[in-house]
Amino acid sequence: MKYPYILLATFLVLTSCKKEEKQLEWTYQKTVKLDGINPIGIAAKGNELWLSDGDHNRLVQINGQGEILKSIDSLDRPMHIDADDRYLFLAEYGNDRVSNIAEDKNQSNGFKLTPFWVGVKDSLDAPASIAYFDAELAIADFYNNRILFDDGKDWIAFGKEGKKKGEFYYPTDVQITDSLIWVADAYNNRIQAFDKKGKFVKMMGQDQKMNAATGLFVSKDEVLVTDFENKRVLVFNHDGTLKQELKQGIAKATDLIIKDKVLHVINYRSGELVLYGLQEKSNETNL
Repeated sequence: MKYPYILLATFLVLTSCKKEEKQLEWTYQKTVKLDGINPIGIAAKGNELWLSDGDHNRLVQINGQGEILKSIDSLDRPMHIDADDRYLFLAEYGNDRVSNIAEDKNQSNGFKLTPFWVGVKDSLDAPASIAYFDAELAIADFYNNRILFDDGKDWIAFGKEGKKKGEFYYPTDVQITDSLIWVADAYNNRIQAFDKKGKFVKMMGQDQKMNAATGLFVSKDEVLVTDFENKRVLVFNHDGTLKQELKQGIAKATDLIIKDKVLHVINYRSGELVLYGLQEKSNETNL
């Protein structure tokens, strides 16, 4: 009579040694058509979502259906943008200018554009991106193959054309986090990270056969990059380990952002906003 109970006890012990590991992964939700917009950069200003429309020399605010709510026109090839609750930060590739934009009822279009003075000896040459973080500012100076960084007191410049660590071959996007400056090193097909003195820290993506790393977004746990010609988004841990490859809906993507736990990816040529959400993936593993 004891034998069935022994089997049952053994079974319970074995099954208790199994646990279910729940991981979150990005899962395709939908594609929103952007009528008449060819987006290059994306930024969130509070609850607002803004796009740079370089082909039409404007910034546009859109709603969830991709409809234009506001437009800032007469710009010169706006590229990657950034924002805080007060300002939009703008890099204009066509006229070598970076600016902030604030709402101003005294202006005819409702916005005031104020160019930045950049404290370097020479001039910008086609700025491709601007990033703002806690009074710090960074600029991807595309044709000069360098990054400019302002810590709120002083400007520094770092990088030069090349393929070695700390060198660039057309930096296209930049983001500042608590301790690092992250750069999409477009045609070296990699992401590089630097400390705030401009010293190289690490790189990632160089082994993934990317073809034009055009845009990046760094969250608390992940580094996401648009692989333009390969029509995909790569998702890395901060240590450079590849977590996911996103392809559904992605076509010539130039930039991306996570807002309200939703990943927003913009397709440049087709004029689309692609949304991914986080979904639990269950894997049963044995101890």
